[in-house]
Amino acid sequence: SDLKAQELCEEYRLYDFNVIRYPSKDIIFYNADIHGNAIVKERLRALKKLLSGEPVTMIASIDGGIDRLLPLEEIKKKILHLSEADMIEEEALIKRLVTLGYERQAQVELPGEFAVRGGIIDVFPLTEEAPVRVELFGDEIDTIRVFDVDSQRTVERIPEVTLFPAAEYIFSEADLQKGREKI
Repeated sequence: SDLKAQELCEEYRLYDFNVIRYPSKDIIFYNADIHGNAIVKERLRALKKLLSGEPVTMIASIDGGIDRLLPLEEIKKKILHLSEADMIEEEALIKRLVTLGYERQAQVELPGEFAVRGGIIDVFPLTEEAPVRVELFGDEIDTIRVFDVDSQRTVERIPEVTLFPAAEYIFSEADLQKGREKI
C-alpha cells in the first residue's frame, strides 16, 4: 500500500539519503481533486529525481509501480529550460506554460501557477519549493530570480531554471484535435 511504501521510504532514508517515494494515483481522490495537485507534485518530483541521472532508490506500492506513464524520453521533451540571455517571446512563453499544464493567475501562490505583469513572468514550478521570477527585456531573458511567495522579495538570483510540466499528461494540439473528433 502507499502507506507502507511511505513508512518503508522513511525507514530506508536512515541508510540512503537518495530515496524517494513514487505514489500511486488515488483514483477517487484524484478525480474529485480533493488533494489538489499534491499527488501529481510528488509523482513529478520523483520523476525529476529519476531523470537527474544521479543514483536514486525509488519505493512504490504495487499500484504505483504498475501505473502507466509517458516514457521518460517523452517527459524530457516537455521540460522547459530557461537561461539568462535566452531569446524568447513573452507570448510564446505564456503559451508554452499553459501547454505544460500551468494555470495563469493574478499572483503566484501555489505550485503549478504562473502570473504575468508587463515583462515579468512569475512561475511556481510544481517540482520546486519556491517560485521564480523571469524578467524579460524585450525578447531577451534579463534575469531569473527565486522569490518568496509571501513577501514577493527576491531570495536569490539564478542563471537558469528548469521547468517540469505541471501535469502528468501533456497533450499536443494534434492529440487534442483527435479527442475533439472522437467526442
